[in-house]
Amino acid sequence: MSVKQLSELGPAECGVIERVDTPEEVMALVQMGCCIGSSVEVRHVAPADGPMAICTCGRTLSVRKEAAAHLWVRVAADSASVA
Repeated sequence: MSVKQLSELGPAECGVIERVDTPEEVMALVQMGCCIGSSVEVRHVAPADGPMAICTCGRTLSVRKEAAAHLWVRVAADSASVA
């Protein structure tokens, strides 16, 4: 398993959040469940620099790629949903 920024993941990729950089910049995401140890699955990635839809803690969130770059995910070996 490798560790990547959440913003680098593609649709159907999933894993577990390992690290949160500059948490004050992504505090809203942390409060919605995007914290260390949480499972996350990418559901959709908009083209260009558009947002991405992720599923974590049983809910789907829209996340700007700039914010997703602050979340580091240990990518699951397979594409099975972990969220």
